[in-house]
Amino acid sequence: MHHEEITQPCFCGKRWSGTEALRSDSVSEIVLDKGELHIHLNGAVPAKTVLEILGDEGTEIITDFNPERDLVRRSPCSSLAEYLVPWQLLRRLPKREENLRRLVVAVVSNLHTNGVRFVELRSSVLYLAAIQECSVPEALNRLITCINQATELYAMQWGLILTVTRGDYSSVHLAALLSAYDALGRSKHVVGIDLAGDEEVSYPTELPSLFRKAKDDFGLGITIHAGETGRSENVRTAIELFGADRIGHGTAAGSDPALMELLAKRDVCVEVCPISNRLTGAIPPEKAHPLRDFYEHGVPFVICSDNPAIHEQGLNEDYAAALAEGLPAQVLREQYTQAKRYSFIRGIS
Repeated sequence: MHHEEITQPCFCGKRWSGTEALRSDSVSEIVLDKGELHIHLNGAVPAKTVLEILGDEGTEIITDFNPERDLVRRSPCSSLAEYLVPWQLLRRLPKREENLRRLVVAVVSNLHTNGVRFVELRSSVLYLAAIQECSVPEALNRLITCINQATELYAMQWGLILTVTRGDYSSVHLAALLSAYDALGRSKHVVGIDLAGDEEVSYPTELPSLFRKAKDDFGLGITIHAGETGRSENVRTAIELFGADRIGHGTAAGSDPALMELLAKRDVCVEVCPISNRLTGAIPPEKAHPLRDFYEHGVPFVICSDNPAIHEQGLNEDYAAALAEGLPAQVLREQYTQAKRYSFIRGIS
């Protein structure tokens, strides 16, 4: 059967159950190898591993936090804040280096199961330094060591993207991360910087220039969470002020033809996360996902999973969801090449 000939149903906010016209396990027939360019480390840790580590470290679960209900997201949320509730627990681990290793191994193993050959993991190293009560360079070194050991098991190439959250201290946090990166000899595994968080939260006026300076001084790629739950203008700001090479989510751009033209002209890649975009409410149930619009307007994009453990699904399911949103199967066949082209990792084989 030629999958291109299947009339795909709209995902329309439903959890991908594997029972639709094209099942997620059929994706492996279309795509053998994958690259993953947008995945948050703590959002990729299986719930079972999270609870085991919390128990091992003696961390009490927050009052009124029900792991079965609050650690996963199975249906669309009313807001991004509701979607982010799992981090009330996730930000409390791991306190020990051996559990960081355990956490990373679980994440990398699941990536391997989904056919991922190379990955760019995102992490807030400042949070890790705080919870493990160590310096930022030490936290960064621990994380790099753990990821390196885990990926070697699968011959998986990888890079680390350092995440900064929007807010009054964004510039200070970025400086701390870059200082740690410099102190460690500018590890080849640190490949980019990311700005994340609520798009309505303000940040220091100098932050865009600091991102551009980091790009010029260190050769780091820039990816900005923009146009996910905020206005399409945030995507334009990410491109024109921050010098973004890639845009995280960028769903709001689908309603702005001029912005899609800019993305295509500047060759700025959008990291599209189909399942996440439905669960966060970035794309309401009644609306079509802009994936097809990106495709038709020549906007470069890559399919990513964002927080697969929170969704209880992996990159295979995101590929299947993209098909259900109307993306031709041939585009999925080209995704590995597309991900290599826009990856910040050098020398992908």
